[in-house]
Amino acid sequence: MHSEFRIQNSEWWLRRTAGAVLGLCLVGLTGCGPDVKEAPLEVAAGPRVEEMAHGVVDVTFTVDPSTIEYERDTLLTIRLSTPDQVRIGLPPLADRLEGFILNGTFEDAPVTEGQRTTRRLHARLTPLPGREHRIAPMAIVVSDGRQNPPDETWFPTHPIVLTVTPPMIDDAGTELHDALQPVWIRPTFRSVAGTVVLVLAGLGLIWLLWKLAGRVHRQVKLMRMSPKERALKELAILLGKDLISQHKVKDFYLQLTMIVRRYIERAHKVRAPEQTTEEFLAAVSHDTQFSPEVVARLREFLQAADLVKFAAYEPNGSDIERSTTTARSYIEQDAAEGEEGEQR
Repeated sequence: MHSEFRIQNSEWWLRRTAGAVLGLCLVGLTGCGPDVKEAPLEVAAGPRVEEMAHGVVDVTFTVDPSTIEYERDTLLTIRLSTPDQVRIGLPPLADRLEGFILNGTFEDAPVTEGQRTTRRLHARLTPLPGREHRIAPMAIVVSDGRQNPPDETWFPTHPIVLTVTPPMIDDAGTELHDALQPVWIRPTFRSVAGTVVLVLAGLGLIWLLWKLAGRVHRQVKLMRMSPKERALKELAILLGKDLISQHKVKDFYLQLTMIVRRYIERAHKVRAPEQTTEEFLAAVSHDTQFSPEVVARLREFLQAADLVKFAAYEPNGSDIERSTTTARSYIEQDAAEGEEGEQR
């Protein structure tokens, strides 16, 4: 009886040991399977920082978040650091955005540390779905006041292209479907043509009204300007065309001399634009409004311009700068003398 009990007890232990080993094997196989592998933790990326430098100017673009998330706005911060006597300017930010809606900007107060000043411009951008999200290059104008006259240059920034954060794969959500799907009915050709004609007519009318309003506004603004202000405005527009770098030196000199002639006509009632150089010089030589020194300066300025316009003379950079400076200084000094005469 004792021997039978020991045999049964041994068989029970064997079955129990075999079951435990089989359970461990199943647990090991289940734990090593691909279905229970833990997904790696996603670490949120920090803001994107783009640093650029041009001479003494440091520019830093910070984009937060670094990728596009349609459920939140994107914050753009532009940091500009320059020496105290250097001034910089940015173009309109709305013209440099692709795939965004500009929802407001604000600028911090300038901070001066040592001999450098830091400015920060913040902009809130709303991304548009299905579009390329890009901050186009910006032309930053630099005016170096450490030189006399101030040296004005510009440089472009780098483009910044942002990617879209993909949706979460683990959260597919619940798709909702309507029981009845809408049916698209093709419009008739007459309705489409009529709509196109109305849209084109409306756009044409808007364009004409916009051009007319702009022309009236410019004319009113010019009429309110003094001869000096109008001439300096025309000079700034001419310099902004950058005709010299386009190898249009004759056009530059022609427009430069016409600015001076139109100023003289407005300020002194002399029909300067319609006269040749010799006729104009002969007229102002006998006019008491012009001193012999002023006539000599005008003679030198106009004859130098005639060499470029008619004698195929190619001036160098210093000649062009001297002519521009002569035109500006004459307008400013003549206007100042006229104001002093009125005060007397």
